[in-house]
Amino acid sequence: MNVEAMTGEQDFFRTVWRLQRQIPERRSAYRRVGHDGWPSQELVRFRTSQHMGFVGSDLVATHEEQLEEGVSRGELTVDSLGLTGARGALPSHYTEMVLAQVRSRSPALRDFLDMFNHRLLSLLYRSWEKTQPAVQQERTEADAFTTVLGALTGAETELDIHYGAALARGPRSASMLRHCLEDLCGMPVTVTPLQGEWADVAEADQTRLPDASRPGGQHARLGEAMLGKRVWIADHGVRVTFHAEKETQLRSLLPGGALSPVMERLSRKLVGGQTVLHYRVRARTAMVTGARLDGHARVGKNSFIGAFQEPEQPLEIGFRPGKE
Repeated sequence: MNVEAMTGEQDFFRTVWRLQRQIPERRSAYRRVGHDGWPSQELVRFRTSQHMGFVGSDLVATHEEQLEEGVSRGELTVDSLGLTGARGALPSHYTEMVLAQVRSRSPALRDFLDMFNHRLLSLLYRSWEKTQPAVQQERTEADAFTTVLGALTGAETELDIHYGAALARGPRSASMLRHCLEDLCGMPVTVTPLQGEWADVAEADQTRLPDASRPGGQHARLGEAMLGKRVWIADHGVRVTFHAEKETQLRSLLPGGALSPVMERLSRKLVGGQTVLHYRVRARTAMVTGARLDGHARVGKNSFIGAFQEPEQPLEIGFRPGKE
């Protein structure tokens, strides 16, 4: 990283952020500025510019030091905030005193004040960091934005937070389900609602004529009676059809694939538990592997029995998503 090239940049916070991104999230010997690490563990060191004029940029000077681990440590001289200088909090005669000592080659007071300037600027950067969702998202630990979004949407995982706007809404349409699944799976999806099915009627809800055990019958009055043990529910199910364009997409959807359990969980949360989901995937015969007795073929999951004449012949496969 060329720290010297950052001199003159107006955005002080983004410059520090670039240096901070060199720190790996786990098991690192370095700490982010503004926290509780030792000065030797920080990759950024702040100094305040000592003068009585006004500079057109926040960063006045930079110095780069290459460490053994392949990372860069930057020393940034800042003009925007400090105890002394043109924008300093202390009276101007303190700045004049520091300048007089620096001219006489005695920078002790300047270095002493820079210890407090470093902490002051570190806390300023940390306060900016807390207000940036993109910066917080790069971290592995929990952050305030994730906590707030989880509380607003009822999300339990990061995937739920990503689709939090859809999950937080009440009635969810077929187009919303299609957009979410297309975004997740990276392939075209067709959602067909109002897929009717026969459903069994519980014995307690079936109509029975009066007999010795039930003199009044059961649901045997006008407006309550019905014939049969099953009922047709027109909106009982939804058919979700994936249009796989590559073999890897097909395998990721079938049971045992990487997307299969994630897709099932998201679609179930969007639709709810009262609606039956029928999953199908359309592909070409060239993407399908024939069943072989080699220990890797699983009929109905990743291999199929059949004779296909044309490699580009389309076929439609029904499946139940899951881990296995």
